[in-house]
Amino acid sequence: MRKNKLIFDISELIRYLSANKNYTGIQRVVVMVLREFQKINSSGNIWICFTSPRYKEYIAFELATLNFHNWESPSETYQFLCDLGILGPGSLICKYNNNPFKYYLHRTRFDFAAYFKNHKIFNKRNIHINEWKNYRRSKKIYKPNFIKLTDILKVDDKLILIDSTWLPININMYLKVKEYGVKIYTFVYDLIPILFPAYMVKEINSDFYNWLSKSIEYTDFYITDSESCKKDLLAFLENHNSKLEVKALPLVQIGVPSKNQKPKNSISNEYLNKFYEIGGLELNCKNVLADKFILSVGTLEIRKNSWRLVLAWKKLLDQGYSDIPRLVLVGKKGWNNIHFWELMHSTCNLYGYVSILENVNDMELETLYKNCLFVAMVSTYEGWGLPVGEALSYGKTAVVSNTSSLPEVGGDLVEYCDPTSIESIANSVKKLIYQPDYRQKLENKIKNTKLRNWSDVAKDLANLLQFYH
Repeated sequence: MRKNKLIFDISELIRYLSANKNYTGIQRVVVMVLREFQKINSSGNIWICFTSPRYKEYIAFELATLNFHNWESPSETYQFLCDLGILGPGSLICKYNNNPFKYYLHRTRFDFAAYFKNHKIFNKRNIHINEWKNYRRSKKIYKPNFIKLTDILKVDDKLILIDSTWLPININMYLKVKEYGVKIYTFVYDLIPILFPAYMVKEINSDFYNWLSKSIEYTDFYITDSESCKKDLLAFLENHNSKLEVKALPLVQIGVPSKNQKPKNSISNEYLNKFYEIGGLELNCKNVLADKFILSVGTLEIRKNSWRLVLAWKKLLDQGYSDIPRLVLVGKKGWNNIHFWELMHSTCNLYGYVSILENVNDMELETLYKNCLFVAMVSTYEGWGLPVGEALSYGKTAVVSNTSSLPEVGGDLVEYCDPTSIESIANSVKKLIYQPDYRQKLENKIKNTKLRNWSDVAKDLANLLQFYH
């Protein structure tokens, strides 16, 4: 009996990697679920589909045909997608993989252009001529069997929209796929642009609302990352006279995947382990590791509440706690956070008590988690809250908002605060800093708790999709 295909859309992951070097939350969910599904079934029936600026339609290929498993590494994933021709210079010709005449014709055309240093033909395609030359010298060029998505679809196949698929080209394809009798599962990670429109630029507000409203037409089943998000989505659907089913799929309490390890055959002792862990880091990371610090991870946007978090530090300083550890904020500069940046500039990063690190890679982030005193995540709203789970995975407790999904992640392993109250945040921070026995009690509880991992998420998703049945 034929098993129905599972097809994961990774279009937005591809677009993201074309411009970014490190994953954020949603991208990490996508790649880790793909990695786990490769383990669940390597014999077929699991497919990937995508579209990109160079492909005018959706393309698909089997996950089992890919000799690649390092999805957790953004740099290796990017390079593999380049080798496939989905990104980078290979995308100039790999769309002709199934037409040998056109493939070799266009490859020769670009080879001649490179030989005669015709930069214009490459520049207008956002490719540097040296990228093409390096690609042609590469021994890792693949010619996967790309197939039009519509050519493989059968009744009751399942298309899983696990990424942020808001663009019109995506929506139009989903409506077309629906005509083939395919069941579509749509992930919703949060409803921030609708519930908190002041947090977003107006273009995102309108695009998100239009997408979510339109998704009702093609979605058979919604999946959220928390019970809190499920409640918000059900309210939205009810308001739009929809009774579609929604299932919560909790995410993980696990650390960032990295290759942060000491060389083989090295002597194992505390001092050398610390050397191998920290010795090769950039100076900005080494600087914060020189003293005790509290870590906060997330894009520096208004929703993350970094303004109030820093003011909580100022409140403790004003109360005479001059020995308070530094606050280290890790994340890219976001939008609509003017109060925070004015505070940083006017106080010289709160007199040096606050450090900001951008473009931190996974190895550096893992080291920061391992060496922090605890973590702070005081967002006013989250769909899940991966940094809280990451903290727990390294045995660290956290100061966490008592709102939205965050209590689902932290359970009874963290200290909660009211994110709208600077005094509440300050009191929770003070409690974890100056009551080490209490902090140790929480850390001991973490050690004895079974934390949720990516394998758990993938197995639950497979059951939800009835993949085992």
